[in-house]
Amino acid sequence: MKKNKRLGYIISSGVLASTIVLGATSVFAEPTTTPNGPWVQDQQHLSFEGLMSNEQLEAKLKQLVQASKGKVQLSQFGTSNDGYPLYVAKLGDNNPNKKRVLVYTQIHGNEPLGTEAAVELIQKLSAGGKEAGQILDKLNIWFVPRINPDGTANQYEGKPYPTRYSHQTFDPVKLGLPEGTKAPWYYNAIGSERAVNNNGSVVYGIPGFDLNRDFNPNYDFDVNEEIKNDPQKVAAILNSSSTNNGSQAALVFSPETRALTNLVKEFDPDVAIDIHHRGFNRLSEEDSRSVSIQLLGLFTTKPYTDPFSGKIYAVDPAVETLSKKVNAIAYESLQRGNSSFGAIQKYPQVNYPGSGLGAFQLNGTATMLIEIKGQTQTLGQKQNGMLKETAKVPVMAVLNSLADGSIENVDPAVYDAIPDYAFGVNPGEK
Repeated sequence: MKKNKRLGYIISSGVLASTIVLGATSVFAEPTTTPNGPWVQDQQHLSFEGLMSNEQLEAKLKQLVQASKGKVQLSQFGTSNDGYPLYVAKLGDNNPNKKRVLVYTQIHGNEPLGTEAAVELIQKLSAGGKEAGQILDKLNIWFVPRINPDGTANQYEGKPYPTRYSHQTFDPVKLGLPEGTKAPWYYNAIGSERAVNNNGSVVYGIPGFDLNRDFNPNYDFDVNEEIKNDPQKVAAILNSSSTNNGSQAALVFSPETRALTNLVKEFDPDVAIDIHHRGFNRLSEEDSRSVSIQLLGLFTTKPYTDPFSGKIYAVDPAVETLSKKVNAIAYESLQRGNSSFGAIQKYPQVNYPGSGLGAFQLNGTATMLIEIKGQTQTLGQKQNGMLKETAKVPVMAVLNSLADGSIENVDPAVYDAIPDYAFGVNPGEK
């Protein structure tokens, strides 16, 4: 298992750092949300000690398997570019008549609480009890708790500094493409990540991909075969901004996205849930509650035509309806009076056939994106217990509703009425 440890530097105006404690002007000037935080303050240590490393995650998963007495099966379904194993924890008996749910997390290495929440959900469902039994009687559930172990293990100046990106170099000549072929638009050539408090960018120096832009709705797509067949065509796609952009599917360069695609093809989930992190928002001009999560159920807004096969992919109306119902359940599960848990927005609408959920939805899987508030560089491990609940509660609500059939009675219009993304943490900031 190789580990890359390169010295980095910060690029920004007037921001210098020698440790993970940065002296900088906070991006949050007198924020007025309720609650007021959490976020990392100026001169504050960015702590990751309470978050599982790759080695700790592997050990914890194996411990859960042993304690589950057969309820959890753990399989390695792939290997990251740096050599870390990719694990899937399977609950259920693979009865083909059961609904299938996939939960996957941390496709961005600096978005860790989905992993922590997923592990606790595996533990809860495998520990027995009435609720877990009723769910597993009706559902098969697969958890992929970490897609991007390389970004998770990333370092800056010899210290842990998780990054959004994978660790992988795009070399067109080695791939068999003409020299000078442009990289995919989601490639981070210099290996950079946001600095603490979003003050500039840390350059840690290891190139990589945004894995959540490296998917293709053609599950059998093989970029190496396409390069072998017609390198000029592949190069032309990469060299044109009209085909190398976020509204197009990707060419699946990374081993992590290929492995997850193969897993999804095997499992064919009815519902897929992807857990991320985002920034901070107020609910509205009138409601200063800090938004707990953002949700999104639709990931493409128009059909996608594969430039290689000519096949047209479109979201089935029944899949769109189920996606809206799943997200509506999640929304309602956190409505607790006037608490901040219920301050939920809709994530900005995207058209990403090259995202994981975008590609899966185009193949008949209903989808839900959960975006927990706060990025690693603005949050560290602050209030991770409370923030994990904002992911665990909606996931459990969805599992219960799928298991007991009550999802059939959910009004998809509830999803349409979720407030749209807007408003920063300060009055007048949108």
